[in-house]
Amino acid sequence: MSTTRLDHPALDAVLATAATLLNMEVVFLGGLTDDSFTFEKVHAQADWPEIREGDTRARTDSFCHRLLAGAATMTSNAAESPDYADVPARAPLGVTSYVGVPVRGAEGAVVATLCGIDRGGVSVSDEAIAVLRQLADVISAQLGPLAADKVVISRSPEGGWEVGGDRTEDLTSAMVLADLLAGEITPAGRPARSDAPLDEVAQLRLSVKQLEHALAARVVVEQAIGVLTERQGSSPRDAFERLRKVARSRGRKVHELAREVVASASDHAVPLPPELAGRR
Repeated sequence: MSTTRLDHPALDAVLATAATLLNMEVVFLGGLTDDSFTFEKVHAQADWPEIREGDTRARTDSFCHRLLAGAATMTSNAAESPDYADVPARAPLGVTSYVGVPVRGAEGAVVATLCGIDRGGVSVSDEAIAVLRQLADVISAQLGPLAADKVVISRSPEGGWEVGGDRTEDLTSAMVLADLLAGEITPAGRPARSDAPLDEVAQLRLSVKQLEHALAARVVVEQAIGVLTERQGSSPRDAFERLRKVARSRGRKVHELAREVVASASDHAVPLPPELAGRR
């Protein structure tokens, strides 16, 4: 699995949501090759010295290898499980409970696993596992082309990010995503809120849908940042602040104005506020 897109607030948000969903000590993104397993990204809610981000072991020693070979999605007592009792990593790591789902690439091949582990007995409901699968789909979009209008976000060799070929920064990306998740903008198609009280899993399912829509809206905002950065000779962060300021002053949605900025890159007839139309 490529590790070029793991240092990103989108994955942090997914793992934090999964940790709340599962209520397990550690949630992680596992990377597998033909021979090895790696704790690629770890979200820990308790100190577990044997679990460290970046640690690699033999693939056949891992719970995830068994999962992908057809073992049960979840166990709350690994020592008594016919699928997981003899996993080589079980006793050394002290794992009692495990749950995992595959993360698939665009063509359906497994590129990673999204998992939770605990040293105590923790049962995970079928409903919660269904939400975990939704979170795995969000990760699939982030690890592969995260696209709206076929825009690809990728890590730049010099550091920072490239959005559709335009350079941005980790801080800017984090700021954009934070704004979206905070509800500053409402992407089109966002699921409607219900006045009826929701149980915990339903609330988390709604959070996943909102995250999916926020990620889709973020792509066009970051593409607009790239356009403004080149057009106005500014830094990506300054471009984002200008876009947000203009949207607020005109009572516009940031992502709607961003779409117009992107469209103006290929169609100069698209009207834009003067602050965004040309070089300062």
